[in-house]
Amino acid sequence: SKEGIVRVRGIVQDLKDFSHVDALQEWQYCNLNQCIESTLNVASNEIKYKADVVRHYGDLPEVQCMASQINQVVLNLLVNAAHAIGPERGAITVETGADGQSAWIVVSDTGSGIAPEVLPRIFDPFFTTKPVGKGTGLGLSLSYGIVQKHQGSIAVHSELGKGTQFRVTIPLCQPAPDAIPLQGTP
Repeated sequence: SKEGIVRVRGIVQDLKDFSHVDALQEWQYCNLNQCIESTLNVASNEIKYKADVVRHYGDLPEVQCMASQINQVVLNLLVNAAHAIGPERGAITVETGADGQSAWIVVSDTGSGIAPEVLPRIFDPFFTTKPVGKGTGLGLSLSYGIVQKHQGSIAVHSELGKGTQFRVTIPLCQPAPDAIPLQGTP
């Protein structure tokens, strides 16, 4: 019973950390590696029967972000990676690092990959390769929007039958609001 209570307490804490229930939607400095761990715990039921998770966390400074939104991006990438893995058990690798003024998160899988003709559309709202009723086609679109809001970028590399890799890069510190160019301006 005590062991079960400790596990439940851990899950509840991870859910709180994941959603940042106590925090307003404000920019704050956070440890991306801890955010990813909380997200992995929340997504564990989706992943544990399909793949082993390999972690390669870099030594990161704290990153200024909206942590719950970055958690949502990571969750979308992890769930998609799990869904891409076929009947054979696969692997999902999560890597982090920093270079210069940016931090990066890479989520790779050993799944089915994304067809080249589909790749240009994966960030389009409501576009999905999943069967009807299995996906909304909003996960990657929302993730793309969140990364853009963070003045970052998201890139994808995929090979059919070998897997897919998403790389999210965001600045360590957000630029001052008046330093952000308006869309459509040079």
